[in-house]
Amino acid sequence: MKRLHGIILIALAGCAEPYHHTMHTDGPASEPENRSWSMSEEGTWSSVQPWNFMGVKGQLLETPNWEIYTTIDNERFVEFLPDFYEAALDHYRTVFGELPRPPHAMETYLFGDRRQWKNKTRMMLPELASSFEGLGRGGFTADGVAVLYDIDNSMWDRDTLALSAHEGWHQYAQVTFEHQLPPWLDEALATNFEGFRFRRGELYFSPSLNRERRYRLREAIRTDMLIPLRQLIGRDPHQALAESKESLLTYYAQVWALGRFLTEAEDGRYRDALETVLLLNAQGDLYRQLLLEARRDGRPVDRNEMAGQRLIETFFNPDFEEFTASYNAWVQELARSRG
Repeated sequence: MKRLHGIILIALAGCAEPYHHTMHTDGPASEPENRSWSMSEEGTWSSVQPWNFMGVKGQLLETPNWEIYTTIDNERFVEFLPDFYEAALDHYRTVFGELPRPPHAMETYLFGDRRQWKNKTRMMLPELASSFEGLGRGGFTADGVAVLYDIDNSMWDRDTLALSAHEGWHQYAQVTFEHQLPPWLDEALATNFEGFRFRRGELYFSPSLNRERRYRLREAIRTDMLIPLRQLIGRDPHQALAESKESLLTYYAQVWALGRFLTEAEDGRYRDALETVLLLNAQGDLYRQLLLEARRDGRPVDRNEMAGQRLIETFFNPDFEEFTASYNAWVQELARSRG
């Protein structure tokens, strides 16, 4: 079974055939002469060794949970990547309760330019490469392996880091959870991990720090292009992209708003339920619980409905119309906010 996610202007992801790689959990797997490694104040190790892609010189950065292959030549940015990725994973695992560690190190390819990214895409997903190449700024995740490139053209790389955090969540979810999350929820969380800032040398993640999503939300309201909630939760990014690039950007803006609704709205009314959903999915019990609920109430079993409206009614609010009205009001409020 193939799952695909992806990203335009910071968003889209996916998965193809299983990809096997080594597990590095206790430190560098070996100590070749050309590898250097260091230990942070928190005790987290990282190592660096030469790597090349089709003749282009790069580096392999290893940490306890990531294998980052990069051809970016911005030394300051590359040195920061191990800490950023480990901090992002810690945030994924703790912001909604305690989620399990990934079972093995996750592979990320972060190329210095779009041409290299295209070549890697053709290697991994030859049947989809042509459609992915038309995405513009972006990347994808396939079976826990992310393929990205520097979309900031060696500037400060803020958008590249936002993309990395978005796809990093997909990587984590794909290799760790027993089942795939419903696309709307998976993307809602991924977009909520895009916002970050540095304060007094410390890295902080916050969904409010996302001007791109807020701007797109405002534009969708202004042009009367908002997607009704019932349609939003039944759609995935590829369906939105098939309509237009603007539809995709609106989709991402609205699931970003939906993610914030589930975590912040009505004094955090739905946050505990969201933690429960994520933990059940990590344990492989989410769809079993939904199936049991469907049998109890005698309603037809439809997987798409179970992953959308039924999930909301079972875990968040049994009155879907009330939930929808509250979400719609939240969208308007969020668009008016200044962040």
